[in-house]
Amino acid sequence: MERNRLYECLARIGKLVESPERIRIVDALSQAERSVESLAEVTSLPVRTVSHHLQKLKRDGFVVSRKNGRYVIYTIAGNDIVIFLQHMKELSANIYPEITLSLHELRQNRRLPDGNVIPPNSMLIDVRPLEEYTHAHLPGAVCIPFINFEENMKIIPEGTPVIAYCRDEYCDFADQAVEILKKNGYSAWRIEDSVAARVAAAEPLVTGKEN
Repeated sequence: MERNRLYECLARIGKLVESPERIRIVDALSQAERSVESLAEVTSLPVRTVSHHLQKLKRDGFVVSRKNGRYVIYTIAGNDIVIFLQHMKELSANIYPEITLSLHELRQNRRLPDGNVIPPNSMLIDVRPLEEYTHAHLPGAVCIPFINFEENMKIIPEGTPVIAYCRDEYCDFADQAVEILKKNGYSAWRIEDSVAARVAAAEPLVTGKEN
């Protein structure tokens, strides 16, 4: 391939991710496969907008699709896309210090003192939707979706320290879950560990339901 052609291909990727909406769609698909309607719901974008962006993402090889009855189901074309998005987020945090500062100020009382080191005898919970948990989750994690969390959290034994995680460090489901747990007398923290981070680091994950 000629050098100019190589840079043209690189520029195509740049154009593909210049849209915040497309990044949100790719981010959602990195958690689990979804229909257009499901993507519209989880990204809070109009169905027509989601469909338009999906066609561009599919054309340039970021997503693939399959038929499931009357629905078209979209999924990430491969783990390379998940890793690419994870590295984009890390690069953005390095280039724009205000991102890291903002997250630190938001979570300084919710993070584990020892980073991602989970204390013994604690309960690790995944507060993402069930379909995302089923697609992939951290080993040992129990699924307690944030939707109806106060009702679902009743399965947590009293006095058990709780460690929560969600989609990634930009997701606030875990933050809200921690606040609810603390108000109900639990010792609770969030970790920044996530499925995407584990994919990028080639670390183990679990698929299917465990609980």
